[in-house]
Amino acid sequence: MLRLLFLLMGGPVLRKLGPWLMALGFLSASASLGIASDLLQHGNLSFPLHVLAVFLTIEGLAEALSAIYSPSGIAWPLLAKSAMLMLFSAVVYLAPHDSSLPILMVFALIFLLDGGFRIIACCLIRCRRWHHKLTLGIAEMLLCVMIATRWPLPPHVIVPLCFAFLLAGWALTLLSMAQQIRNLPEHSSVAALPLFTRKGLRAPHGFDYVHPPLADQAASTPLNIFVWTPLGSGAVRGRRPWFDRWVAAIDHHGNVSTGHTSLEMGDELYISFYPVNDVSINLRGFLQTLRGREEFDVAGFHRVSLEQEIKALYRPDKRFSFLQYNQVALRNFWLSNASDTRYNLTSRNCSTHVIQALDVATEGVLGTQGLKGFRVLFNPDFWLLSLIRSRAEGMTWTPGLVMDYCMLLRRVMEAAGGRGRYGRTLGWLNRTIKRRWLTQGTAQRSAENAK
Repeated sequence: MLRLLFLLMGGPVLRKLGPWLMALGFLSASASLGIASDLLQHGNLSFPLHVLAVFLTIEGLAEALSAIYSPSGIAWPLLAKSAMLMLFSAVVYLAPHDSSLPILMVFALIFLLDGGFRIIACCLIRCRRWHHKLTLGIAEMLLCVMIATRWPLPPHVIVPLCFAFLLAGWALTLLSMAQQIRNLPEHSSVAALPLFTRKGLRAPHGFDYVHPPLADQAASTPLNIFVWTPLGSGAVRGRRPWFDRWVAAIDHHGNVSTGHTSLEMGDELYISFYPVNDVSINLRGFLQTLRGREEFDVAGFHRVSLEQEIKALYRPDKRFSFLQYNQVALRNFWLSNASDTRYNLTSRNCSTHVIQALDVATEGVLGTQGLKGFRVLFNPDFWLLSLIRSRAEGMTWTPGLVMDYCMLLRRVMEAAGGRGRYGRTLGWLNRTIKRRWLTQGTAQRSAENAK
């Protein structure tokens, strides 16, 4: 989550906040040590989880208020999200006190699903540093077993201890960024820092370009992301909801369709990457091609326009437009990297190309608001955005993940700029309160004058 926040804040803001990042890092480390030591002495700690529960409750109430008093009527999806936040808040609050089976199973299930995802992704995609990711997945599975069996530590100790580990990880991230941002050259992307590149699916690439700061104004032309989902062709055999949406679909002939993603900036730039030889093969052959290292690269090529794309495929299923982005940085990035046509189904596919370009274009988009950009930490959509990005970086980017990421990113950017549902609802409430106050004030003065 912090790495995504750093990316959206941008280098210029982070340079100014270097000492504060260092201070927050030491504060997080101290809090982590304090939690761990208190657990060892007293065997229980509820304050951090209570704080998190209160925060989740406030967010749930804000979502409910936004859903009920929405100018366009009751927003039922927001109301459902509010209920989920409130439910999760209750689970977090009861965790240190309630040793009942349902509460324990919720936390055990979270570690089971996340650890299982990491292990399966590492076994399928042998990318760079896959041993480290596999170790983390196994550790999560062990935590699941420890919570379920209540051995060797009771669950009311394990859950706060995991929170202490989370704070320790944040401390390392903050201290690393405070150190690395000082060595970042001017007009360079923060994505080139080791904090970002060391977790990539392959060796760092694509950062040899000039990245000027983002201007605080709308771009001259919108940035469009087009998504062709694996289910878009309609010729799908059976339904596998999770696999079909985020990985690939299998048609009636047994061939695998992964979908496609492209990016367009007006008439001057179109990013659409393909392999020279189609990799839409049967499922067994598809699984054998899931290797992310450089030795498995094949030749690729770029299509030049959306019209050519539509003739070769069909019209895209989804389109996402962004009005504020860094046109100059995106143009410089593509001029520097368009000639590299090495294709890899997992680590250099159409979706990874689009996401890397989107990161270049949106880097610093929250930094234009100064310290107000950090308010995004209180937006649940930003948490979901970070979760989707972490899942994609743990596996690979696919058209389904790009679709969900762009949808949430646009929502986060609109909310940060006051144009989203939060901003519109708060504006409507503010106008309503002012209107009622003025009406009551006018009526009161009229009554006094009549007397």
